[in-house]
Amino acid sequence: MNEQGRAFYDQLRALERRAEAACRRAGRPYSRRETEQALRAAPYHVELSGQRISDWLPDDPTAAKTPSPASGEKVWALVRLWSRWAGEEPREQDWRTLLDRAQPAHTLRSAPASPGRPVGIFTDPFALEVHKAIEAEPARSGALPVLPTYIPRAHDTRLRAIVREAVDGRSRMVMLVGGSSTGKTRACWEALALLPKHWRLWHPIDPSRPEAALAEMQEIGPHTVVWLNEAQHYLLSLSSDLGERVAAGLRELLRDPGRGPVLVLGTIWPEYWSVLTASPDPSDRKRQDAHPQARALLAGQQLPVPPAFTAQDEIEALRAAAAADPRLAYAAERAEKGQIAQYLAGGPALLEHYLTAPDAARALLEAAIDARRLGLGPALPSALLEAAAGGYLTDNQWDLLPDHWFEEALAYAARPVRGALGALTRVRTRHGYVSPAHPRYRLADYLEEQGSERRPAASPPAELWAAAAEHLPPADHVELAEKAAQRGLRRISYNLYRDVAVAGETGAMTALIDLLSAMGRCDEALAWYRCASEAGHRVNVRAIADSLRRFRGYPEEALYWYHLLADQGETEALPDLVRLLASMGRADEAMAWNRVAAEAEDPVDPRELADQAALEGRFEDALTWYRRMPELGDGTALRGMAAMLVRLGRTEEALALVQERARAGDPSAMGETGWMLADAGRPEEALVWFRGAVEQGDRFAYRAVARMAARMGRTDEARLWYQRAADEAGDPFALEEASQLDRPVRDQPKPAGDGDARAEYDFSVSDVSWLLAAEHDTAVNLDETDFWPGHDDFARTLRSLVLTERDGGTFGVLAEAADTWSVDQVLGLLREHRLVDQALLWCQSRGPAVSSRGDWWGTAHRLLSADGRTEEAERLRRYGWEPDGSVSPDWEALPPESVLPARTVDLPHHTRATVPAPRERSGPARWSNLRRLAKRVRGSHGV
Repeated sequence: MNEQGRAFYDQLRALERRAEAACRRAGRPYSRRETEQALRAAPYHVELSGQRISDWLPDDPTAAKTPSPASGEKVWALVRLWSRWAGEEPREQDWRTLLDRAQPAHTLRSAPASPGRPVGIFTDPFALEVHKAIEAEPARSGALPVLPTYIPRAHDTRLRAIVREAVDGRSRMVMLVGGSSTGKTRACWEALALLPKHWRLWHPIDPSRPEAALAEMQEIGPHTVVWLNEAQHYLLSLSSDLGERVAAGLRELLRDPGRGPVLVLGTIWPEYWSVLTASPDPSDRKRQDAHPQARALLAGQQLPVPPAFTAQDEIEALRAAAAADPRLAYAAERAEKGQIAQYLAGGPALLEHYLTAPDAARALLEAAIDARRLGLGPALPSALLEAAAGGYLTDNQWDLLPDHWFEEALAYAARPVRGALGALTRVRTRHGYVSPAHPRYRLADYLEEQGSERRPAASPPAELWAAAAEHLPPADHVELAEKAAQRGLRRISYNLYRDVAVAGETGAMTALIDLLSAMGRCDEALAWYRCASEAGHRVNVRAIADSLRRFRGYPEEALYWYHLLADQGETEALPDLVRLLASMGRADEAMAWNRVAAEAEDPVDPRELADQAALEGRFEDALTWYRRMPELGDGTALRGMAAMLVRLGRTEEALALVQERARAGDPSAMGETGWMLADAGRPEEALVWFRGAVEQGDRFAYRAVARMAARMGRTDEARLWYQRAADEAGDPFALEEASQLDRPVRDQPKPAGDGDARAEYDFSVSDVSWLLAAEHDTAVNLDETDFWPGHDDFARTLRSLVLTERDGGTFGVLAEAADTWSVDQVLGLLREHRLVDQALLWCQSRGPAVSSRGDWWGTAHRLLSADGRTEEAERLRRYGWEPDGSVSPDWEALPPESVLPARTVDLPHHTRATVPAPRERSGPARWSNLRRLAKRVRGSHGV
């Protein structure tokens, strides 16, 4: 036994003696047999025989056997048990290090040049951002440790296994995912006790977290813990690529064997985890993949941390620990639904501190909450908070404020609550770094989460938007402008984009032009486009046009930009121009432009245009395109035309078309003719066509003849045809269907898979209308209600929303209306129940909380237009809302008279905002011909 081994023996033997003495003073028996039995029970669940303990602690220390590293967990369980009996609080890190040093031939390795400090130096958990716990009542507090007794849960077992793998030489990463104050950072702190003291810990935080991480990432050496508490601050940087660079550096660190082993310990909220790991939408080509490196880094590294103590063994361990720690007893008595960790972190007291704050302090805190809702921070300048807070006070409250109201409000907000940090905490700059112009403050996580949940529909006032624009760097204006646009605050959004555009940022110019175009202000958008072009900027006109066509639903404005692209010779845009014109019912113009596209070897198939029109319920348009298809030699057009004619109630015309194809020998057309005649009440004629289809080789026509005969009451003839279907056509269902001939049609069983499962979702439109009437206290005359084709799918979702969210849930369907159902369909029910104004208010307030990507301003505009309020709709569209809910007064959006700063970085030529040169494969002559043809098309249609 070496010297360290003897030290381990002495320490463990002394602990046993103290435990034995305490038991005897309490009148309890003590023996190693009693120890063995206690270790088998909760919370230890360890099998450790008394003989093994005797091997470690014989009376003769020279005969002692040092426990191996594999027995580390059993040793720690033994230490915890004896310490509890002795009334002591053991430090896991000290005991782990003691056991590690006791191992034979133990050698310490270090990497003095590596960033970070030895883990043994970290004795203050708050330095690593572990939340302070609530304070106990003074009469019960005594000499308590700084943190409450730790109660391991299921995720701790997995976390410790990962840490041990790192100690054994494998680089590992784990990201604890859970809500605010659920114990994520505390679990990581406890896991540090498993590391030998030659390991180092690196916690980069200054000047900013991602900048600090990038500054020393390449210098990380073996046996280093990378501490990424609140990992979203390292990986999620929307206005720059810092987060992606940090993620890439961590990926390289983890896979570099020369720098391992390393251990990356991180914590993150679920919403940020979802943002960083979400796969991009393949159908949204406009939106780039924002986090590919972070997504690759985090894949498979998630360790969920539950919000509550729910397992029975956890609850029993909590009760046992609460007997010795009044903080745990206090939390266990008052915490709701087992949320012990949140209560310990002072959450409820902090929330009460906010809700009962004086007017000025509450205004300050609500400004901070809304700033975080908008994605500002987390370090918020005091000047921003002071300028914004006035927007949360009434005129009377503002007039009654004392001279030093902001200082007093700030002092209240920063005051510690139950020993934990206050609602706002000063973010101090470390020595050697330049201090910002104004002090910065960070909002408490728990209050940010709870405050946001309590204010989901609150619209941040104009003062907050103005303060953000004044006190945030221009790089953050684009993201803020997007959030303003999503809320329909078009004037604010325009001004934010403009601030960046006039500085020469091309992306902001493109977004600004897109914004104005969607508002129907194409003249001003074109003025900005020309201004940008003259300065050499390359605005992505194609993206603007595609956005207006696909995602915004503004065809006239999209057409404006597609025509501009066509004038500039952008042949790649011609197919989309054709599709747009077709969707607008302008078939002649679409066909003319399609001829131009054909010259460029990229025409649109009329079949595609016909099918899309039919899918959207534009049957006349679909019929128009089907009529043009035979000119291209497509014989299937006749059947498509017939289907459209039937939809339009022109059955005789449809029948004539199909018969024409059937006479040409098309067996499937013969069958379709038969069914059309049957539906028209002409069964004898239908039988003739069905038999003709059989003679032409249509195997499905056999059963059609049988069914028609059965419908006419000719049962014997029907059986004969069913038999022929089975024998001659190989129809596997014919005989089964024949066996049902003697039963009335209404009593015949439903096909497989069409029974109770479908009935569960088989609502009538009357059900939906009744539910709406019940929820909103309105009346409806079901006999006069006219519902539209395809209403059932819409009604199904609407019914679900009504039943599951009584408070305005009905309007949640508007989030999907633009893509799934037309706004006209939604409007049908809203108008019927006089709910249009409520829906408009919901679009303003609740909508952004339901879907941050929803076009709520556009939805409100379309609702007003469909409701016949044209003038009101046009004003909303052209000027948008103000934060107080009113429509903005008139405002101009013209570019500055001075020339914009020139672009200094050359970009690929195809993005220029000028007329592009002809593509080499087309040849100069052919390019000129296409340009001339395009001009003729525009001229012939008065465009």
